[in-house]
Amino acid sequence: MNNALILMSENAIDRIQGLGDAKLQLSDPDYWSSVGIIALTGILVVFLILAILIFIFWLMGTVFKVVDKSKKARAEKKAEAEKTQAAAVQTEQVEETVAEEESGDEEIVAVISAAIAAYTEQGFKIKSIRKRSSARSAWSAAGISENTRPF
Repeated sequence: MNNALILMSENAIDRIQGLGDAKLQLSDPDYWSSVGIIALTGILVVFLILAILIFIFWLMGTVFKVVDKSKKARAEKKAEAEKTQAAAVQTEQVEETVAEEESGDEEIVAVISAAIAAYTEQGFKIKSIRKRSSARSAWSAAGISENTRPF
């Protein structure tokens, strides 16, 4: 009886490990159904993971596009604000120049102000006209002009 048990257990182990009779194993329909199920499961897992990865990358691309658009919008708003601020500063500088040149002649001030308004296409208001006092000597102004000249 022990010999029969040992022989049966050896046959069972051989069948599980696939070491038994090859013709018998290949003709067994349960073998092929298990092979088919394992192959189908493997293929489905691979394509399911592939679909999940495609969805993740699509989602990341969409999120990054939205972030890039918001960054571009912020940069455009900032550039527009800087442009407006630069135009205001330029207008103030031109107004000061106008005030330097002709503080007494109202007609010339009005003509120059109209030209500035047409150039900047923005409304502005002249607050005061006064002579600008120069704190630099002629030699200092010449040195600054020489050192800041374009190449």
